[in-house]
Amino acid sequence: MRYLSLSWKILLLMLSMLLLLLIWFTSLSLLHMNDQFNRQQALRKTQGQQYFQLYNRSVDQQLLTWMQSFAELQQVTGREGFSRFAAALPGQIESLQLNFALRHLALFSPAQQVIYQSSPQLSAHSNDIVQHTLQQQSPQAMIRCDEQCYKLLTLPLLNADGEVAVVLMVTELTEVLFNLHQTLGTEVALLSYQPGQTITQQFRLLQASDRQLIRQLYQQLPDDIEVGSLRSNGIVIALKDMSYYLHLIPLDPDNAMSYQLLMVEDVSSAMQDKQRYQRQILLVAAGCFVAVLVLILFITRRISSRILQLAAALPLLAQRRYHEFRHASQLPAGLLQDELSTFSQSVLNLSYELEHLDQRLADNTTALQQIAMFDPLTGLANRNLLQQQLRVALAGLPLHSGYVGLLFLDLDKFKTINNSRSHATGDLLLIETAQRLQSLCDHGEVVCRFGGDEFALVMPHISEPQQAELMAWRVLAVFDQPFLQGQGAVSLSASIGISFTAEPALAEEELIRRADLAMYQAKSNGRNCYYVFNEQMSSDLANRLQLEAELRLAISQQQFSLNLQPKVNLRSGQLTGFEALLRWQHPLRGMVGPDEFISVLEQAQLIVDVGYWVFERCCQLSNELAEMGLPHVVIALNLSADQFLQPGLPERFRQLMQQYNVSGQQFELELTESTLVSHVSQTLDIMHQLKALGFSFAIDDFGTGYSSLNYLKRMPVDTIKIDKSFVLGMLDNPSDYQIIVSTIAMVQKLGLQVVAEGVENYQQLQLLQQHHCDLVQGFYFSRPLPEAQLAAFVSQVTQNKWPAQLLR
Repeated sequence: MRYLSLSWKILLLMLSMLLLLLIWFTSLSLLHMNDQFNRQQALRKTQGQQYFQLYNRSVDQQLLTWMQSFAELQQVTGREGFSRFAAALPGQIESLQLNFALRHLALFSPAQQVIYQSSPQLSAHSNDIVQHTLQQQSPQAMIRCDEQCYKLLTLPLLNADGEVAVVLMVTELTEVLFNLHQTLGTEVALLSYQPGQTITQQFRLLQASDRQLIRQLYQQLPDDIEVGSLRSNGIVIALKDMSYYLHLIPLDPDNAMSYQLLMVEDVSSAMQDKQRYQRQILLVAAGCFVAVLVLILFITRRISSRILQLAAALPLLAQRRYHEFRHASQLPAGLLQDELSTFSQSVLNLSYELEHLDQRLADNTTALQQIAMFDPLTGLANRNLLQQQLRVALAGLPLHSGYVGLLFLDLDKFKTINNSRSHATGDLLLIETAQRLQSLCDHGEVVCRFGGDEFALVMPHISEPQQAELMAWRVLAVFDQPFLQGQGAVSLSASIGISFTAEPALAEEELIRRADLAMYQAKSNGRNCYYVFNEQMSSDLANRLQLEAELRLAISQQQFSLNLQPKVNLRSGQLTGFEALLRWQHPLRGMVGPDEFISVLEQAQLIVDVGYWVFERCCQLSNELAEMGLPHVVIALNLSADQFLQPGLPERFRQLMQQYNVSGQQFELELTESTLVSHVSQTLDIMHQLKALGFSFAIDDFGTGYSSLNYLKRMPVDTIKIDKSFVLGMLDNPSDYQIIVSTIAMVQKLGLQVVAEGVENYQQLQLLQQHHCDLVQGFYFSRPLPEAQLAAFVSQVTQNKWPAQLLR
């Protein structure tokens, strides 16, 4: 890369700015001068037009006055006819020619017949101007040219009979041109215009005050100049060291492009003054440029020498040779302080600051390394220290027989808690989790926060793998007690993956990957448990990722549909509603059961979008059922915990109901017991908002979860659904039978409805009828109906062919 010193850069910059300024100033001055010259010539052109019109009108007025006076002397208005006046006209010809350069004189009768003419040839335009005079009853004038330009002037005369005759006078423009030449001191000429190929072919010279000069100038006109430009702007022509300005003025405004008046003004003196002024401007600009150049060179030379001194000393600063730098960068004192002196002092101060910071950096390096290895929120070791601990433990395996174990745990549904509560609450949960895990470490174990809501526990020296599983049980036990009991209890669980190895060559990343796979297996199998890594998990993870990709495609391509399972009222024997069940029609595998994909939807955070689609489809089906004749049936649909705890759920449901013109009374929302009891205060708030929209609630799979009467009394639940596992076993298992009987009695005392799921035969139906169960559903009545079969089924219901015969 080429080198250019700063002084030269400053010099070039200043010179460029100065040059631009001088060019601007010079251009402005020249433009101003040209503008003045153009304004002066425009004024001269205006004067020429005004004087030409003035002299022209003066001649017209004198001639008309003379002729009117003569007509009065001949008493035309008191006589009949115009013969006597016509006889007197020849005696005036000589006087008119002498005073007004009269070219022709004629008298026309009211019928436009020639009564008298001074010469046998009349102008081709005579009849036109005479006719126009008779029509207007006033004097008329026009200018026309052939070999010369002349003026036609008419005067109407009225006799005693009321008849009007017209006197036509044709005069030359010589006197007008002569007066114009004398008054303005310019040469004038009359031109005839005929469009041609070049400017010299377009004009023909008719009359001129100096015909030779005009012809020479005329020959100098550029071939590419346009007539319009010549008329509006004029042109300067140089001829024999002289300069002339040519003005082109239309002779007759009504026929502007036929005949032109050319004014030629000698502007030699003005052009010489202009050239002299241009030379003076350029000389002044050049002098200023040279003077400023010398001044800039003088100033920048001193600046560049001082900057070079600093530049030579700066590498010492980079090498941390602070004392040498301060000695080498000391500048000599000048008469006046400037910015460079301030810069030098600032660099000197910077050297002291850098020396101080260098010392502090050395003192804090150890502390920073310590901070880099620990999580700032929980105080636990972070991912960097986890990898270091595993690396050390694996390297020590040859010296200590045994295994290195790793527990990798992830908090279940922590994201839902974090979003529904607040991030501050989430941070408190992470801190309390770290404290509980830290309390388990007593034999050299190290707890680390891997990131987010993921933790790891390193067991560097274990004699057998079962010790890692025992530690996993202890970890699960610390989650039995609710968290944040003083700030609103929160139930929390964890999924744990375990990996261990006795191979020192195994990379720490691989040990972490295995534990991570085992943790995902624990999440896929119900959470709140642990799994030990095996090779099958890698294959299972690949299959789960493939299934997740296919589910995303299924959402975009709308491969999901709903099946509706009827619900029957045992008291009235009528159809009361349907339960909407999600189905997936895979393009290759056919119909896929919900047990295979619901858990994957939840883990992939897709269950919320699918849940909103289910509700929107239920709104559409509710309208379709109403059109089929079942306006009062209720459609029940399941809500996942992730969707139910969304803060915007009630508003989203309200918008969908408004879009499809349905009400909340047409739907029942089914929730699991675990969803209701995991976040009680938030659950109650959302339930009351949905209740206000008209929804009813059912607890699904009752008896398999918490089954706490305390929750039932607090929550606005309408229906309890007995899990089908109890119904299927009620004929063979007395315990299942007693659970059903006691549940029906207990729930009905609370004023709630009971629904029995999984009714498959008449014996089960009889027992449920004996104990006054409210509603039933199951294969005995109907399998879940695809949407295509819904119309035929509704037809049976409306014709009372179903379900009365099944109840016997």
